[in-house]
Amino acid sequence: MTSENLQCLDGLIVKIGGANDAGRQTKGPCELLLEHLQAARRNLLGGMLGEARHNLDQAKESAVCIPDKEMRAETKKVLQSLIDPKPLRPYLVT
Repeated sequence: MTSENLQCLDGLIVKIGGANDAGRQTKGPCELLLEHLQAARRNLLGGMLGEARHNLDQAKESAVCIPDKEMRAETKKVLQSLIDPKPLRPYLVT
């Protein structure tokens, strides 16, 4: 995971939490989702990639709390891209 992943995660936290700060959140139906996202962020910063992916999986499952279908689908898509980033093509030696 990269700093771009961290920025993407921060954006999701802000968007879903309704706060302008990734460290804060508002009370609402998606509190569990926000907890999973914030835990993934902490684990990412701590270098615990396996734990971060686990939290992202849990967040994806918790995304059902998002009432707007389009936002829910986009959130799941973003989370899936963070869980399983496209592998880089291996360098071929000829």
